[in-house]
Amino acid sequence: MRLTADDRIRKNIAHEAAKLVAQEGLEDFLLAKKKAAQRLNVNNKRLLPSNSEVELALVEYQLLFHNEEQQQAVSESRKIAYKTMLLLEEFEPLLVGSVLTGTANEKSEIIIHVFSDSPEIISLYLEKKGIPISFCERRLKIEKKNHVYFTALKFIAGNINIVLIILPHSFQRNAPFDPITQRPMKRAPLSAIKRLIDDQ
Repeated sequence: MRLTADDRIRKNIAHEAAKLVAQEGLEDFLLAKKKAAQRLNVNNKRLLPSNSEVELALVEYQLLFHNEEQQQAVSESRKIAYKTMLLLEEFEPLLVGSVLTGTANEKSEIIIHVFSDSPEIISLYLEKKGIPISFCERRLKIEKKNHVYFTALKFIAGNINIVLIILPHSFQRNAPFDPITQRPMKRAPLSAIKRLIDDQ
């Protein structure tokens, strides 16, 4: 099927955005798309690709240029995620994001959802374990048009940033929306991460 001129522009933006995500570790696909469009001198917002198109282009880019090192980065990040989740087992952790999907690189954060109706319980738990943390917030889409800021804790393991997003227990069954697919996020418990590591 022949691509139209608009389709070609959209595809070029998707590939340039994927390159930015891979090389600069950008987690925000919208920002990557805007930067890519600017680099390609495209001012028409209607020509921006979808997040899914960028993710597909990212997978292609990583296979072409960073296959071995990227797979190594995913493998290492999953092992660190597993150890972190073991530490936080009582808070029923779920891995999300690029480390789970396999598109992470050495600059990607490990993002884990943990559940408590009191964020202080988790921060005190980590402090007692001697883990230095910093507080931040993460914005998640919980309904089609509704975004909410949640308390998050950030710390470093090796040279990788780990972000724990603290959600109320009511979110254990109802996952926030994925910014890429606009569907409920893929999330995985300890047992699933163990299987991913064993299958590597």
